[in-house]
Amino acid sequence: MIARLDGPVRFGVFELDLNTGELRKAGARISLPEQPFQVLEALLDRPGRLVTREELRQRLWPAETFVDFDQGLNAAVRRLRDALGDSADTPRFVETLPRRGYRFIAPVTAPSLPEAPVPSRGANESGQEGSRSPEPRRAPRRLTRAWTPVLVAAIALVSAVILWTAGYLRWPPAASRLSAPSGRLMLAVLPFENLTGDPDQEYVGDGLTEELIAQLSRMDPLRLGVIARTSAMQFKKTFKRADGIASELGVTYLVEGSVRTIGNRIRIAALLIEARSETHLWADQYESDAKNLLTLQREVAEAITRQITTSLRVPRPNVNADSRRHTTIAEAYEHYLRGQYHLGQDTADGLQKAKEHFGRAIELDRSYALAYSGLADTYTLLGSDGFMPMSEAYPLGRSAALKALELDDTLGEAHNSLAAITVDYYFRWAEGGRHFERAVELNPNYETALQFYSFYLACMGRPEEALAFAERARRLDPVSPNAQMNLAIILYFARRYDEAITQIGETFELAPDFGPAHVLLGRVYVAKGMHDRAVEELEHAQRLMGLRPDVVTPHAYVLARAGRRREALATLDELRRISKPRDPAPFRIAMVHIGLGEADLAFEWLQSAFEARDWQIALLNVEPAFDGLRSDPRFAAILELADLPR
Repeated sequence: MIARLDGPVRFGVFELDLNTGELRKAGARISLPEQPFQVLEALLDRPGRLVTREELRQRLWPAETFVDFDQGLNAAVRRLRDALGDSADTPRFVETLPRRGYRFIAPVTAPSLPEAPVPSRGANESGQEGSRSPEPRRAPRRLTRAWTPVLVAAIALVSAVILWTAGYLRWPPAASRLSAPSGRLMLAVLPFENLTGDPDQEYVGDGLTEELIAQLSRMDPLRLGVIARTSAMQFKKTFKRADGIASELGVTYLVEGSVRTIGNRIRIAALLIEARSETHLWADQYESDAKNLLTLQREVAEAITRQITTSLRVPRPNVNADSRRHTTIAEAYEHYLRGQYHLGQDTADGLQKAKEHFGRAIELDRSYALAYSGLADTYTLLGSDGFMPMSEAYPLGRSAALKALELDDTLGEAHNSLAAITVDYYFRWAEGGRHFERAVELNPNYETALQFYSFYLACMGRPEEALAFAERARRLDPVSPNAQMNLAIILYFARRYDEAITQIGETFELAPDFGPAHVLLGRVYVAKGMHDRAVEELEHAQRLMGLRPDVVTPHAYVLARAGRRREALATLDELRRISKPRDPAPFRIAMVHIGLGEADLAFEWLQSAFEARDWQIALLNVEPAFDGLRSDPRFAAILELADLPR
């Protein structure tokens, strides 16, 4: 017989009074028929443990009156889930164990209740496995699972930086082990889960997640740090406990939620959690006509902001300043969200679609500053990835970024976009630096700007400042391999090779097969004269990443430095073959000639790199491979031509 509890039992926003038989949600009574109530009571008697179908049969129906047990129990569980807003495929409260029974997986507050163990898998009410592949279930604490990510425009640029972490970095990078400032609270917004059943609607939850991160990160940056979405997205489809996620991210508080549709209506649920104790500080649901998505998202974002300002005692953001970021036209907002989604794909097709969606958003609202900023980032990637001539893409990107700032000069995203374009193509280092600095000043929690700025500082010969900003970026993006690599790259540029190796090891702890980390490790090894180890790392990277210019280039360089000239020349031919016409790579070819000891050819290709506006020109001052050329007058001439500090 199942032991009975007395008194109120709480889980999520619900409270079940076992004495009166009442179920309440946030204080409001919910109608629950007798049989679903009995199922809930039985599950709450043993939270986190299996309650078999036979045990439920004995509790709900005496043997002599039982007629159709399976059908009756399935119906009771369905009605219970409906009352709780739960789902068989993605359960938050009641999980099905195939052919065995059910388990209550949410945290329960009741006297002497043991904490529920980590559940293992889910199924439909019939006890059979659902249509989707079973997945391990997380311990009871999360309202939802993570959600399919889209990268914001600036983050999309950061991902491109990896192309040189391996060999030739482009305008991004930077980021180790620094605790948050004394008294600073740390919070993460976990991706809102798409419960609509329609993968095409994922941009809805992505947009809400992005909006919350953006709004919360501007509340009080000196007292509240907000984890970057690239790190938060690492927990998509994971089932870790709240305290485990918080430990990995270095945060105290978590925000999570879900998006679902009911007919032509949309419902958003949100929850604020104190992670260590798994205490639900606040939870609520919002529902509206699907056509009012823009209004509903803002309502949710503002409500969560209000709750955090109250619960965490931090000042509210400047609402008037925030309002300038947004559009009041729902269709424009939808196109903006879709543009962000496709921008994050960083493919020829994705970037083209992003350009179309941002363009449509601007047509619908000429004052939509964020859409102009997204368009600027799209043009930057189209040009730098070789999908569009740089001579066309970068001027268009600059024009879009300038328009965004004309509409809202407090938009950190637009300052960061303009800074990247200014240094990447126009080689206006001081001007770009001012915009990077302004982006960080406007939002100290804007980790993309912190990474960009740190890399800029490194290239300008300011390594200590670069490391400080890189560290701040890593703190906000703690489980991102990119953020770890950013810091390693700056250490490499600073000739702190052993520290760079240690930092690369940190990256491998997060992602052992992260190809760019193996490429950079090979470059560090060759700088230390460890040629055989360098070749091994580059060959491993090529197996992981395939034939790409950012892998083939350092491979050829390392082979040349190792004295394997014939192989180096063959690899150089391979580089030329795969680089044209998408990326002629004059700077990369110059690097290989340096490895071959052919200084004259190297300087010829460096001249070509300047004329082609090759973004890697910025690396002249910091790339160790150039150390042997620095005493040559031609090297100083190239620096002067590019207006780089000497």
